[in-house]
Amino acid sequence: MKRGFIAGALLLAMVNGWAAAASPPTVVSGRPKSKLVELEEILRARNDNDPRLDHDFNDLSSGDKRALRKKYSAISPEKRNERGTVVYLLGRNLKSSEDWAFFRKVALERPCLSLSDCSRKPAPGSDEEAAGDEVTLAYPSLVALRQAGRAAEAERARASSRSAIRTAAETEALGLFAAAKTSKTRAVARTAETLERKFQPRSR
Repeated sequence: MKRGFIAGALLLAMVNGWAAAASPPTVVSGRPKSKLVELEEILRARNDNDPRLDHDFNDLSSGDKRALRKKYSAISPEKRNERGTVVYLLGRNLKSSEDWAFFRKVALERPCLSLSDCSRKPAPGSDEEAAGDEVTLAYPSLVALRQAGRAAEAERARASSRSAIRTAAETEALGLFAAAKTSKTRAVARTAETLERKFQPRSR
């Protein structure tokens, strides 16, 4: 599996927006699976097109979100696609201060330098260096920023179009973008700056 291709494809799908399918939750032996169990199945299968990603993770409970955040921390930092998938799902449920605090933490993570070891740079000119492109290495942070932008945009759309008052999601997102502009990862800093400009004209 080419991680750069997969990460780019999932990021593109996330940016364009995935339609939520109206489908019942997956069940086993008459009981719905826990969201964590479903997620672990999807990650093991490495199937970014699993239809459950489109409909089984909407409106997560506080307990579900805590479980997914814990799962994120347990995933090896080098597994950029898997971590990005978790962030994508949590980003569809950005509501509480805990949710936003987690996203800020992800967006401000230390740069991952290599797909084999995030703590060290690969040898210059090596195949590993060629495979570890900037978007792939920064994938979880980029997903966090994009999902924050989508959450802010959705809440703005629900608010009065004539209102000049920022929504709570806009305020949280702008704080996140401002912080992420200081990232040492260029792709993260650039994305944060672009998103900040998109929401900045709206005054309090």
